[in-house]
Amino acid sequence: MSIKKLDQVYTKDNRHLGKAHRLYHRTTEIRPKWEHYATYVHVESFELGDDFYVPTDFVAGRDPQTGYIILTVTGKKVENKTWTRLPDFILRGEARKEELAEREEYEAPPRYLPQLAELKTP
Repeated sequence: MSIKKLDQVYTKDNRHLGKAHRLYHRTTEIRPKWEHYATYVHVESFELGDDFYVPTDFVAGRDPQTGYIILTVTGKKVENKTWTRLPDFILRGEARKEELAEREEYEAPPRYLPQLAELKTP
């Protein structure tokens, strides 16, 4: 799966988080049990007035026609995480920043897309 710059990011329950801008790859030890994930996607949200740093472990998939990224978690779960804070490993300079490739322009699809349910994990 390839995330493109400005792809729209949605939670599992169809809540719009924002647009993908870049990836941050951890250069230190990865420990998912401690929530030290390998890669995070930086999502900017003007609607919510915040930035999110979502571990790519929680990305279910990408619709190639719309460029919509669907997460495996609900909006409530995102709220309960600390994903609006810049991860410590980035602050400490222990990350490699990757700018996302530009996406092709898509015709704007309807806000709710039933076919995105297929990307959800069980």
